[in-house]
Amino acid sequence: MAEKNTKERSSLSKWTRRGFLGIGGLLGLGLVVGVGGLAYVGRSIKKYSGKGMGEGASLNAWIRIAPDNKITLAVARSEMGQGVYTALAQLIAEELEVNFEDVQVIHPQAESPYANTFLSTQKRENAFTGFGPMGKILSFMPVIATGGSTTVIDAWEGMRYAGATAREMLIQAAAKTWDVDASTCKAELGFVINTTSGERLSYGALAESAKDYTLDKLPTLKAKSEFKIVGKPVQRLDIPAKVNGTAMFGLDYKEKDMVYAAVKHAKITGNKITGFKNEEEVLKLPGVLKVVLTEYGKALVYADNSWRAMQAAKSLEVNEEGAQVPDMDSAYYFGEMRRIADEDPISVRIDKGDVQGITNEDVQEGERKLEAYYEVPYLAHACMEPVNATAIMENGNLEAWMGHQAISVAETMLNESSGVAKDKIKINITYLGGGFGRKGEPDFPRLIGAAAKAMQGKLVQMIFSREEDMKNDMYRPGAVCKMSGVVTQDGSLKALQANLAIQSVERQALGRIVPLMAPAAEKAKTTLEGLDNQAYNIPNHRVSFGNFETDILVGFWRSVSYSQNGFFQESFIDELAHAAGKDPLEFRRNMLLDQPRYLNVLDRLKEMSNWGKQEADTYQGIALQYSFESIVAQVAEIKKMGEKEFKIVNYYCVIDCGNTVNPDTIEAQMQSGIVFGLSAAIHGEISWKNGSPVQSNFHDYQMLKMYNCPKITVAIMENNEEPGGVGEPGVPPAAPALTNALFKATGERIRSLPLSKSDYVFV
Repeated sequence: MAEKNTKERSSLSKWTRRGFLGIGGLLGLGLVVGVGGLAYVGRSIKKYSGKGMGEGASLNAWIRIAPDNKITLAVARSEMGQGVYTALAQLIAEELEVNFEDVQVIHPQAESPYANTFLSTQKRENAFTGFGPMGKILSFMPVIATGGSTTVIDAWEGMRYAGATAREMLIQAAAKTWDVDASTCKAELGFVINTTSGERLSYGALAESAKDYTLDKLPTLKAKSEFKIVGKPVQRLDIPAKVNGTAMFGLDYKEKDMVYAAVKHAKITGNKITGFKNEEEVLKLPGVLKVVLTEYGKALVYADNSWRAMQAAKSLEVNEEGAQVPDMDSAYYFGEMRRIADEDPISVRIDKGDVQGITNEDVQEGERKLEAYYEVPYLAHACMEPVNATAIMENGNLEAWMGHQAISVAETMLNESSGVAKDKIKINITYLGGGFGRKGEPDFPRLIGAAAKAMQGKLVQMIFSREEDMKNDMYRPGAVCKMSGVVTQDGSLKALQANLAIQSVERQALGRIVPLMAPAAEKAKTTLEGLDNQAYNIPNHRVSFGNFETDILVGFWRSVSYSQNGFFQESFIDELAHAAGKDPLEFRRNMLLDQPRYLNVLDRLKEMSNWGKQEADTYQGIALQYSFESIVAQVAEIKKMGEKEFKIVNYYCVIDCGNTVNPDTIEAQMQSGIVFGLSAAIHGEISWKNGSPVQSNFHDYQMLKMYNCPKITVAIMENNEEPGGVGEPGVPPAAPALTNALFKATGERIRSLPLSKSDYVFV
C-alpha cells in the first residue's frame, strides 16, 4: 500500500468533517441543503447551522453544490458491498435533476439528521416496549446505523425530498435572477432553464444565492413513471475504486512511523485476561514496543509492523479469570437447549386456536401428527477483512479510521475508552471488507480508543489476527427448535407449534452498547422472527421460546433470527406437505390464498424453475420466507452424482421488495445471500471444546467454492408497493431449499446443520 504524507492524511478527511450540516455555505463555496425531521415533525423542512466547513468545500446535511457544478451527497450509511452509496445517491439525484455521473458521495460525521428514521412513531415506541422506563426515550434516540436491510426503507421518501427541495430552491434563485415567475423555469441535468427565453444557468452558478431561499411546504415528488435514475441499473459508485485498487478499507490506511497493536483475548470463552506470565520475554522480541492490559480484559501488544505485533501477541502467555467452566463443550450447550425446548416457554408470541390440545392428543382418523427437533450451530461472521481500526490521539483530539456499521456507536465507544469529548472526535468511515452485523459491534471502537490513549501522539492501527477474530466473534446463536404439527385427511395444515431454545441476541447486543437498552429476554422482539410473522393461514398456531444463558457472546448475523427460524419452519412445512401427500409448492400456495403478492411470487418461481419437470437424477426443493419487508422464494435444483454426492446445479430466486432503486444491486444481493446461506448450510459451525472455540480460520470454517457454486437466476417482481430490504432476505430460504431438495433425492430429512456432518459432498 502506498504511504500517505502525514499532513495530507486521508482523502476521506476532506469530506467527513464534523458539521456536514448547514443553513448556508461559506461565501463563494456553494449551496448546502438540509432536510430533516421527516419522521418526527410532520414532514417539516429543517435547516441546520453549519460547522467546520473548510478546505474549499461547503458541506451540509445532504447536498453540497460547488461553484464548479460538482455535486457532493452525504450518505450516512456504511458501504460494505451492498450498494448503499449508489442507492441513496440515486434517490437524491432523481429529484435533484442531475447527471448521475456528476455526483460523488461522502460519509458524514455522527449528527442527528442522519439518524435512522424509517419507523413511524408508533412502531418506534412498540419496538422498545420491553426496555422498561427508558423505552420512550430510547425510541427517539438518534442512532446512525447500517443494518436490518433498512437503508432504502429509511430513505425512500426522505432522500427524494432532499433532492426535490434543493431543486426548487435553485429554480427560485434562477427565477429571481431572470425576474420571471418560477413556473416558467425547469431543472434539467444540473441546470435551470428559462423555458420562455431558453437561457440556462448551472446549479453551481446559482448555489450561493439559492442557499437563502426557503420553502413553506414540501415539494411534490415525481411519479414512478417519471423516474430516469431510480429503478434503473446504474453503475455503482464504489465499483471503479474497488477495481483500480484505490478504494480505502480499514486496513489500507497507512502512514510513516505508525505503530501496530495486535489484540489478545483470553483463551476460555467468557474469561478476561488479568495479567501476564512472560511480559519481559515478549518485550525482547524484534520490533515489540509495549504490552498493555486494557480495562476490558484484553491485551494489546504494540510493535513496529503488523506481523511482529501478531506474532508477539501469540507468544504472550496470560493469566485469566471468569465464570465459564473450562471443560464446557458443544455437547453440553446443545443438551441444555434440547432440555429448554421441551420445557414451558418464557414467552408465547402466537397462540391461535387449540394447538396444544390438537398436538398433544391422539389425532383423529385420517389425520397425521408429526414432531421433530431441528438444530443449528453457532456461526461466525467470518468477514473477509478481519476486525481492525486506526486512530491517533493528540492535543486532546482523536481521529479514527475504521469500517464500522454504526458511526454513532463508534463515536460513543471512542469517547468512553479514550476520554476525549465527542466534539473533539472525528471518524472516517472506510469501506467495509464485509460486515454482516459484526462490524456494528462496540468492542473494536472501544479497543482502538484505549490503544490510541496508551500511545498518545502516535498513529496506531489495531488488528485482530484471523484467529483472534474467529475465536472471539459475537456469533449467530446456536438453537434448537421443537416443531410439531397435524395435517388433515384432505391434506391441509390443521395445527403448527414451534418452541425455540436460544440465547437472546437483542439482550446481549444492545446491552453491550448501552446496558439500559438491553431488554429482558422474554421481551426481545427479534428472537422469533421467521416463525411469528409469516403469512401462512394456519387455524391452530402457537409460537414460543425459552431462553438459554451462557457466556458465549452472540450478535446480529446476516438475516438475524430469520436465518435459523426460516430453516426450522420451511423444513418442517416441507415435512408436513410430504405427510399430507401434497406438492410442497402447492401446499404453501394453499395457505396463502388471501395473499396475492405471495401467490404471484410462487407462480413466477414455478414458471422460471420449471417446477416438477426435472430430468432423471435431478431434484428440487423449495423455501419461502418473508423478512425485512420483502418476500423471497427459492428453488434449489441438485443433481445426484453418487450415493451422498451431489452437484448444486441451479438456484432460482424470486423477490418482491416493492419499489426498486437499482435492480442490478438487488440481483447481486440475492446471489450474495444465497452463497452466504449455502456456505453456512454446508460448512458453517463454531463448536466448543474445553471451554474454547475449535474453529480458527478458513481451513476449518470453510466457504462455498467457485466450483460448487450453483448458477443463480433472479427475478424481481414489479409493483408500486413500499420498498423492502434486499441485503439480508436472500439468506433464509437458501438452506431449507437445499435440504428439502436433498430429501426429495434421498428420502433423508435433514434436521441438523451443517450438511458436512451428514457426510454429504457437493462437487
